[in-house]
Amino acid sequence: MNEEEKEIRTSVNINQEQLDDYIQRLNKEFEIEFYELFSENIHENNEEVEIKLNKEKQKLIRLVAVKNNKTFSKSKKENYKIGAIICNHN
Repeated sequence: MNEEEKEIRTSVNINQEQLDDYIQRLNKEFEIEFYELFSENIHENNEEVEIKLNKEKQKLIRLVAVKNNKTFSKSKKENYKIGAIICNHN
């Protein structure tokens, strides 16, 4: 992140409706954007993801793991969308 290697954990798993609600609430006070970093089967994806932010204008609020529902799957093959919630400021 910003040319510095960091290991970052995501928030607890949420579904798309919860993500939309969270972003809508944040947008009442801040200018928020969601950037999808990747959308794949998390158990088959070992790629590194690089986030480049404008340090003067952007701040990483949190990384989120979004899946279809919040229940735990009995299958190891779960599809997730990993994204970054970014706050834009002047």
